[in-house]
Amino acid sequence: MKVSRLMVAAVACLCVSGAAMADSYMVMGSTSFQSALQPASVVSVPKFDDMGGSLTLTGVLVQFFHDGAVELQGDNDDPFDHGQQLFVQGQMIRSWSVAGPAGLNSGATKIVNTALVPLAPDDGDGGNNDVFDASAPDGHDFGLVSYATLTVSHPGQPLGGYTGAGTADFTFTPDVISQTLNFGPYVPDAWQLMVENPILNLKVKVTYEYTPEPSTLSLLGLGVVALIRRKR
Repeated sequence: MKVSRLMVAAVACLCVSGAAMADSYMVMGSTSFQSALQPASVVSVPKFDDMGGSLTLTGVLVQFFHDGAVELQGDNDDPFDHGQQLFVQGQMIRSWSVAGPAGLNSGATKIVNTALVPLAPDDGDGGNNDVFDASAPDGHDFGLVSYATLTVSHPGQPLGGYTGAGTADFTFTPDVISQTLNFGPYVPDAWQLMVENPILNLKVKVTYEYTPEPSTLSLLGLGVVALIRRKR
């Protein structure tokens, strides 16, 4: 019976140690841009808190998330057909970069093209070619051009940049925020583009993986043994 109780105590210690061996929590921050002429934006998140030395940071996973959108309309103001059928395509480009703790550098570029749409020569737009008119047959409303959230991951970051007091700072820069119309097989002599609500959304998520200090695990194990001895 004595051996059996010792085995139970040992197993209990292992279970407590295993349950407390590793854990994680995450912190997040975000920013957004409407133009590449906007200044860089600093997003700060809390560094790892070791709870007075009772926790040890074992790993850092940094993830960046981005998505973009714009509303596009186009109007062909060229009255000539040039002997060929004209097609138009809307295009959105989003490019960004970020600098973080411990020399972290990242970023991404996303290009979104719409389907090709046929355009007729300018129909006069009510008698004034300078009037913007996105209605067919010489114009087109592409509606919302966008892309869903994409992820850029950086596991295994140096721990030194994420521990201690203060914050971990990430500087986001909007490198390219553009939208245009691509024409083929020729480019009209005159055309207009209407752009509304351009946006680039950026987010950072930092996941901290940690374990209790060995002394903490020992105290947990001793506590289990003490409980079993009291029952005896």
